[in-house]
Amino acid sequence: MKYSFLLLSLLCIISCDSSRLKEIPYNQFTGKWKLTDRGILEGIEIEITEDSLGNFTGHIVKLNDNKYVRLFMEEQDRFITGIKRNSNFEFVITERKIAAPLFSAYGQSTSTEFTAQFDGKDKLLLGENGSKGSYVKISE
Repeated sequence: MKYSFLLLSLLCIISCDSSRLKEIPYNQFTGKWKLTDRGILEGIEIEITEDSLGNFTGHIVKLNDNKYVRLFMEEQDRFITGIKRNSNFEFVITERKIAAPLFSAYGQSTSTEFTAQFDGKDKLLLGENGSKGSYVKISE
């Protein structure tokens, strides 16, 4: 019995994904990103930057051709309002909704939060395994 527990523990340690144990640095967020698999937000490009206090924000660099996006958003609008760490590899990204001023006028929430995980250095999956879409890095 004692040896089976030792063997089981050893197998568990060997099979663990060590990439999940390393802390992903925040600076991996900086750069230009394109939204993919996001429905009406598909193809929007944003640039994520870090301010002097270490806060990350994302501003719209290029809009897509969707009429509602063009009606309620403009280039240079703030799209990502915050990024915070949940664990070594999981983050929470807060995005501003498309018609945030309209939602605000009716007392509704103006932002949406997504859990996010990196898939390599150039892809960020939103939701469980990218079920809510992804960001693909297009430049540093």
